[in-house]
Amino acid sequence: MNRGSVARRSWASFTGRRRTSPPRAAERGRAGYALWRRAWASFTGVVLPPRPDHVPASAPQQAPAHRPQADPVAPGWFTLPPLPAAGALTASGSDTVVLEASSPDGRATFLLRHPAGNSSEYSLELVVRGADDEDRPLLATVTYAQPDGHKRALLVPMVPGRFGPAASYVRLRGFGPGATWAATGPSPVSAEADWAPATVVDSVGAALNETTRDAWRRVRECVSEGVRDVIDGALR
Repeated sequence: MNRGSVARRSWASFTGRRRTSPPRAAERGRAGYALWRRAWASFTGVVLPPRPDHVPASAPQQAPAHRPQADPVAPGWFTLPPLPAAGALTASGSDTVVLEASSPDGRATFLLRHPAGNSSEYSLELVVRGADDEDRPLLATVTYAQPDGHKRALLVPMVPGRFGPAASYVRLRGFGPGATWAATGPSPVSAEADWAPATVVDSVGAALNETTRDAWRRVRECVSEGVRDVIDGALR
């Protein structure tokens, strides 16, 4: 018998010895056992383990661990970091880079800018290194969505410059705090490209400098006649 049994406690009381109550080494169970079994266990000091089919109703149930998952991204796409909280505040008269990110392979750099004189408009400069050996213009796709659900997609073409790496500069209409965005790495324009006309018109219209418009003129030479007509109409 152990020191916690009824017999041992009775003997200690009879002899005047001090009763001790050592800490329990195991959790005791009562639910699911007959009365005689519980009485016998109490007398002999046997520990009845809790029965798995009799869990107390008041016992807290541990919810399964929940691991937050990032929004799924299609193969070939990668997410870009959100606009920092301070990105909406820019010194007057300046053109500030408020965010800089790179493609997973480190080849492309995305520079989010806040143009001077317009507190609600953002622009994107996309710079690609190592494009000098490409015989076709490169093109990346950028998509972004506002918290209200409004989405936009932009095609961003690039061609190697006379000096420095290939780069483009485009306007991000509707982009702002709370927006989520993703992009594809630049790849050579395919002759089978079949972009939606509305996306092409919107993308050509987003060009902010002549270098980007020249890149579209190079793109038109590599695509089908139907896409070429759409680009020509948007460049006018």
